[in-house]
Amino acid sequence: MKEKFEVIEVENEIMTLKVNRSGGCHSCKASSGCGTGILANYFDHYTIFNKPLKNGVSVGDFVTLEISSSELFSRAFMLYIFPILALFIGSYVGMGISPTTELWQIGFGFIGFITALLLTKYFVK
Repeated sequence: MKEKFEVIEVENEIMTLKVNRSGGCHSCKASSGCGTGILANYFDHYTIFNKPLKNGVSVGDFVTLEISSSELFSRAFMLYIFPILALFIGSYVGMGISPTTELWQIGFGFIGFITALLLTKYFVK
């Protein structure tokens, strides 16, 4: 997967890149009644991040970055599947501790989900 990024700042061998999100939520006719489309209106339509400076790149240039399909799959797994699995595993642990009380299942499921989100935030950059 390839994407073009605009260089908006160069400082100390670091280039700051900006990419406009081209999500389908803005072109879909149902976006006014869709929860995702409504939420998309409240957030920025671009992403900014830093990368090491490439030779010959200056402010205003466009650079193309590529991510392999295996890397894309592993990041999608970490962002979507891992937290859900952690929720179920946490609930299962809670069920093992006290099978008669749902509060333990809910609590451990919540702890597993939050832990997975924090680990994802730390490891996926």
